[in-house]
Amino acid sequence: MKRIILLCSILLVVLSSLFSEETSPIESGIASWYTSDNSSSLTANGETFDPTALAAAHKSLKFGSIVRVINTTNGKSVDVKINDRGPFIEGRIIDLTPKAAEELGMLEKGIAPVTLTLIFAPEVPESKYNRAGDTGWYLLQIGAFSSVDTATVQYERLVKEKLRPYAELVDNNLIRLSVRWVPAYQLDKTMEKLGSLGFDQSKILKKSEVNPYK
Repeated sequence: MKRIILLCSILLVVLSSLFSEETSPIESGIASWYTSDNSSSLTANGETFDPTALAAAHKSLKFGSIVRVINTTNGKSVDVKINDRGPFIEGRIIDLTPKAAEELGMLEKGIAPVTLTLIFAPEVPESKYNRAGDTGWYLLQIGAFSSVDTATVQYERLVKEKLRPYAELVDNNLIRLSVRWVPAYQLDKTMEKLGSLGFDQSKILKKSEVNPYK
């Protein structure tokens, strides 16, 4: 009987630690809020800007991500969906709708120190556009070659670097090489690798890519 009670106690402690564990903040800084005088203004992901929605602009988080914003001066918090880009003022890390700012008690002051905690990030960003990166994946066009031998050599170099090259015939006599299925979080690393292989990063065309896992 004592053993059963002991096991139950251990189980309760483990479960308690699991359910009480909080995700660590990913960023801290200054929050601000913004609005629009135009009722048809669009956010960066193509949605109509709604000042009454719990939404926000962030410089890099995927569209559709849910972020918990905590006002560190009063302890108030609000969960917002990222659907826009910004703010573009040094030191500010998130731009809130008026409704979200009101929830945090910072509407009148305009700015507040906050911490951001990522609650949810979609596999594919929520966007009405098909711009590079909006799907969460990139196709990188690195160049076109008139020589089959040159294209073959470059293709093999890319394979050796564990990239996923793709060759296609364009304009009847040119072989265009691309690197496919680059996830957004590996974009910078992949670009650096291509640069080390001699490809001019400024001439690499970034295009949106389909999700290979769907």
